[in-house]
Amino acid sequence: MTRPDELRLEAARKRQELAETLDQLVARTDLRARAARMDRRPLVAASAAAVALAVLAAVLMSRSRHGGGRR
Repeated sequence: MTRPDELRLEAARKRQELAETLDQLVARTDLRARAARMDRRPLVAASAAAVALAVLAAVLMSRSRHGGGRR
């Protein structure tokens, strides 16, 4: 292989590497796509637990205000 051919091949490889790097950088800055890929199950579980605790607290406070419920 001649030197100009080697340089062309090397330039083509470098262009490919740069294109892949650019694609990776774009993917990192695309917040909408990252949010779409995010696993929301832990967030949903934590929200459900917070609601359950709030309901429990409201029930307990209501009972304590009204004399502790039935006896």
